[in-house]
Amino acid sequence: MMTDIFAVIADHTRRAILRELRAGDKAVGELVEALDASQPTVSKHLKVLRDAGLVTTRAQGQKRYYALRLEPLAEVGGWLTSLWTTAAPAPEEASAPSAGVAVVPSSAPVATPAVAGAGIEPLAPSPAGVAAASGTRPQQIQRTVERTVERAAKGAAEIIANLPKWRRKEPGRQQG
Repeated sequence: MMTDIFAVIADHTRRAILRELRAGDKAVGELVEALDASQPTVSKHLKVLRDAGLVTTRAQGQKRYYALRLEPLAEVGGWLTSLWTTAAPAPEEASAPSAGVAVVPSSAPVATPAVAGAGIEPLAPSPAGVAAASGTRPQQIQRTVERTVERAAKGAAEIIANLPKWRRKEPGRQQG
């Protein structure tokens, strides 16, 4: 199920729909206007999001309203956080940070211009008890989770985009 969610959120339009739905339920027409996309495009993406369990729908008269479901995203976020908390080396143990990944002591303020410049926003509100001061450990974890989800989504999109190419290369399969 989690791999399906990564594949679903790999698409920029679907992530934009999820961001729009953070503010509350919206009809298809409202999403079309907010995203400046065609109605068939928005409807297609909403179907994918609904099939993945990321949105729910309700009918009100002739309109269909969509609402964000945070539970599946919380599952992904929890999994990524568990990876971070169990596998991340302490700053003094890190020999050389990977490109694009900053290892910062938990007491130092953290600046993440790459994340802010990429327009990455958290999909769910911060958990209760997270301090507002920049650079706290929970905020560092949240930023790391956001970057990791973005990378995973891009990787999933690349894999999905290349599936037709890989299929043509199967042994014993004639190419036409």
